[in-house]
Amino acid sequence: MKVGAAIVAVCLLTACGGQASGGGDREITVWSMWSEGEPNQKVLAEAAADFEKETGVKVRTQWKGRTAVKTFLPSLNTDHVPADLVEGNNRELTRQFAATKAALDLSDVYQAKVHGEQATVAETVGEAYRRMATSADGVVTQVPYQVSTYGWFFNGKAFPELVTAPPKTWEEFTALLEAQKAKGRKPLGQDGSIPNYNARYLEHFARAIMGDEGWHALAPDRTGRGWLKPEVLQAATMVEKLAKGGYFPDGFNATKFPAMQQKWAGGESDFLYQGTYLPKEVAPYAAPGFEFRAFRFPAVAGKTPTLNVTTTGFGIPKKARNAADAKRFVAFFLQRKYQEKVSTVALEMSVRKDVPAAPQIADLKKALDSGEINKADLVDAGDFNSKVLLPLSDRLLFGELTAADFTAKMAEQAAAYWKSKG
Repeated sequence: MKVGAAIVAVCLLTACGGQASGGGDREITVWSMWSEGEPNQKVLAEAAADFEKETGVKVRTQWKGRTAVKTFLPSLNTDHVPADLVEGNNRELTRQFAATKAALDLSDVYQAKVHGEQATVAETVGEAYRRMATSADGVVTQVPYQVSTYGWFFNGKAFPELVTAPPKTWEEFTALLEAQKAKGRKPLGQDGSIPNYNARYLEHFARAIMGDEGWHALAPDRTGRGWLKPEVLQAATMVEKLAKGGYFPDGFNATKFPAMQQKWAGGESDFLYQGTYLPKEVAPYAAPGFEFRAFRFPAVAGKTPTLNVTTTGFGIPKKARNAADAKRFVAFFLQRKYQEKVSTVALEMSVRKDVPAAPQIADLKKALDSGEINKADLVDAGDFNSKVLLPLSDRLLFGELTAADFTAKMAEQAAAYWKSKG
């Protein structure tokens, strides 16, 4: 570590800048994205209580639920910002929070050591997740502690051979689906009422065929002609075949979330592409003895798509009343003791490579630790998704559009969308 960085790290953990290291009457306020009673809430509350005991700094946590960042942002225009720490996912903090220009750059936190350990925050978090925590302007607006990704979930008891030898290619997976269909099964669970879920097939096919950069270049193309590329048609054709394959349960496009994932857990279908949060969501509906296992999206045209990832962590506003202690708490929460509870209590995945994931999602943690993650998730261009991509993606998956119709309409509507923006 360089001398300058070492000084910063020491300052972070001893509250330099005129504040004594003892707590006294100091306090920090945290706006958490968890609600009271949730497993993650219990882990964070324990860490907050321990931090108070060890530092004397009072931690006042407000359990805001998933709208924590959304409800926090308007306060940034006031003289009295109500929190020193706000908890959210990387998209919220690197896009919405960063866009206000009121987010504190946390680069110095990354240089500090994790509380009670020799490794720095940067070494503990890893470069891939730090990149995800950095805004388009280069401001590090998040320190993540938890990560989630997506995979094909299945019952290991029903498919023990897939535990050790999952399908590596889309052709192998399709053969498996055909074999299940021959048994009278509708092998793919799908909550068709969630457009983002429906678009994941197109996205993964396209990212494998044309790469992350090629996929992410489509939405900003103001001419719309990018959607007419042969690679997009190839990806859309794969979705069309999936739609016409007879793999989805009847009426999946008319049911309301979470009906289909609950039925999948009950054994009515075999495979479900979902996030690592799935096991704890559907556990009450799982068939007796259900063993949650998962494998990553198989290779398409010889290329395996990179992993879609979402991180959960902390941001600090520039107007925080006690930024120094807020930074100390972030480094405190990353220590192994609490990160193990992220796994064992919250049944999620820690950003730390030395902390095993909950057994239900351990297969995907192995893939994540490779660092092969998508640079961004679903194409992000304002309301382009909701107005153009997602409605047409729904129709493609529902069998209402052919691949050729889909690409033609995407090109036409994308051009019209951008023209309306001036």
